[in-house]
Amino acid sequence: MAHARGRRAAVTHPAVPVEESVRLREVAERAAARSTAYLLPVFRRPMAVEHKGGPHDLVTEHDLESERILREELLAAEPDSVVVGEEGGRTGTGRVTWHVDPIDGTVNFSHGLAFWCVSIAAAVDGEVVAGVVAAPALGEVYAADLTGVTVNGAPAVPRRVEREIDGLVLGTFPRMLDLEVFGDEALSASGRLVRAYGSVRTLGSGALGLAHVATGRADATFDLHTNSWDVAAGAFMVRLGGGRYVGCEDGLVDEDPRTSYGRPAYWATASDVEHPTLATLVTDLTGGRAAAERC
Repeated sequence: MAHARGRRAAVTHPAVPVEESVRLREVAERAAARSTAYLLPVFRRPMAVEHKGGPHDLVTEHDLESERILREELLAAEPDSVVVGEEGGRTGTGRVTWHVDPIDGTVNFSHGLAFWCVSIAAAVDGEVVAGVVAAPALGEVYAADLTGVTVNGAPAVPRRVEREIDGLVLGTFPRMLDLEVFGDEALSASGRLVRAYGSVRTLGSGALGLAHVATGRADATFDLHTNSWDVAAGAFMVRLGGGRYVGCEDGLVDEDPRTSYGRPAYWATASDVEHPTLATLVTDLTGGRAAAERC
């Protein structure tokens, strides 16, 4: 199993020197620090909230400002870049692609719950080589480059749990979108998950779920409706620590580091231990949806 920065030899990447990975992580940390310095004082204060895709899909004025700050900071430091953001889409050209979520957990943020974050990942030739998940209301910054993973600068490692029943799973399931897409199958699958694992928690931030798995706070996480800006940084952290990140689309799995974080569903585990209930839930539901759509 891989270990954290300072406790193992650096992970190599065929196209990126370790020094560049470290530099990109530092750029991401500075951008996240500027964004969170703006966000923390406005958290738990009155804010303008709009509905993007319905009553369960929110955006605040602060999502927009946070993304503006992140784009400005990242492009100032790395002009030869593409930025893929939740609010502004894909802009720019260049060798480095930044996957940016200005507030992951907007519903939590808008209601005053502390489980939200800013997520930034840097990819070169499609493969993530640095990432930051900053959770200022929790007082934590998760950061990763090719030398390892840290929390507030201290090396962090995942934990190994051999049985599902001993594990803690984090997710956002089932939410309204799951009920709309999967119907009562989502409720049945949720019951199977609760029976199989010792604890299941729905906390509302995919990026933080992955960061928690990568750093030993949880044993697995998953989502059935996600985007690259939600997961690119966290997926990198999980893999760096020796865990698994498995993208899934139409019931087909993808573990390629260059493409898996772009799939609409995933599950991730803190080690190479099998999680058959979680794997079956994700592949069956997404595969069943694909089959229904083809009929």
